[in-house]
Amino acid sequence: MRNAIKLMVGLFLIIVSAVGCSSQALPLEGQFSQIAVGQTDATEVLALLPERGMLHSAEAVSVYNKKGWSRELGMVKFNSTDSLANRKIYVQTRSRVTVPPFTTENLQVFIQSVIPDELLDEPYENDLRKHQAILKYCRESLAADLGPFREDQAGIALAGLARTALKEADIYLADRPRDGYQLLTEEGFAFDHSVLGSSRLRLIQDSQNIFTVVVLCSDLVDPVSNW
Repeated sequence: MRNAIKLMVGLFLIIVSAVGCSSQALPLEGQFSQIAVGQTDATEVLALLPERGMLHSAEAVSVYNKKGWSRELGMVKFNSTDSLANRKIYVQTRSRVTVPPFTTENLQVFIQSVIPDELLDEPYENDLRKHQAILKYCRESLAADLGPFREDQAGIALAGLARTALKEADIYLADRPRDGYQLLTEEGFAFDHSVLGSSRLRLIQDSQNIFTVVVLCSDLVDPVSNW
């Protein structure tokens, strides 16, 4: 029945997408795009981000924003020696009514991180194994970075969606190694997440030891099976 519903509203989804009603950047989205891992220091990060919704720890900052049916979580982990951003994590969900009571749910995950040299220098049997190791490191770093902010239930919930997306993407990637090359393309590695719907995973090498992981998910959801 769910597939039938998707077919029924497919044309409507195309029209809505063409209108571009969700194309406008959210507040934290624009601010986090200005933070460059390995270049932006703690002082610059704090000047960029709003104090409202911000939590601090000794070496990290977390910001949460909710606006209408949109939610954003951003975290920055700083290097203890020079206070430069060592990793930034941005998670966004958006909901919009498609055909009442059905909604289209969208998830965006961006993780830019310095990858340790020892991980990059491992003698991997092929590029896919190396890429999987980088993805695993970023997923585990997301969990670790949440540690100082474990009392923030709103942030934990949003980060949980990101971890779910990354974990299942890794499973699909392991099952379809011949498609692993798609990770490095602009379109990314396509897979159908069991909960989050149509999804894509992309890995971008920004410099010798800095990589960005991107996950995009979208699904048509009814009131019973929402995310």
